Amino acid sequence: MFSLITVSARNGHFDGEILTNGIFITPHDLATNRVSEQAETDDLNTVVNVDNNVLLIRHGLEQRYKFGTLSGYYKDGYRYRAFGKKNIFSASGYYKVLDAAGLIIYSKRSGHRKTGGKTYYYYSTGWDAPVRRLTRQNLEGDFSNDPVFVDAATSTLQGQVFLTEKNGRMLINDLYLSRKK
Repeated sequence: MFSLITVSARNGHFDGEILTNGIFITPHDLATNRVSEQAETDDLNTVVNVDNNVLLIRHGLEQRYKFGTLSGYYKDGYRYRAFGKKNIFSASGYYKVLDAAGLIIYSKRSGHRKTGGKTYYYYSTGWDAPVRRLTRQNLEGDFSNDPVFVDAATSTLQGQVFLTEKNGRMLINDLYLSRKK
């Protein structure tokens, strides 16, 4: 005789936080984390990014937002910022916000049919600033007046040490914020 074990999954983090989702209509909404159409994440209420279009599902009904009509979306504790123009020669899409304490640090996964893709890291100097790939060359361009920061940040880029969290922030943001003092 076998006993059945049922497992109930609650839509929450291990610390008991309820997971929610929604959309950001304006850039100000994204910057201030003002979520519209917010609902608890479950089978009938979620947000999905499908080919750079946001699919908002409420009570099982789908509403599709074409890329460029929203500033972003919120899902399960993370903001996703829409950036770029959708064309063959530029990178566009939704960038996951990892840290917004100083520089805004993002990640984005690129898909590849053979390798499964790779995660790339990006930054912007503000919510209205362009999203740029996190490279020494880009940091040198944006912070040419602060070579000490560029050198320190670049040394953390090697081995992706900048992803280390300290006090709830990425190490690169600790470096960025300390340079202003």
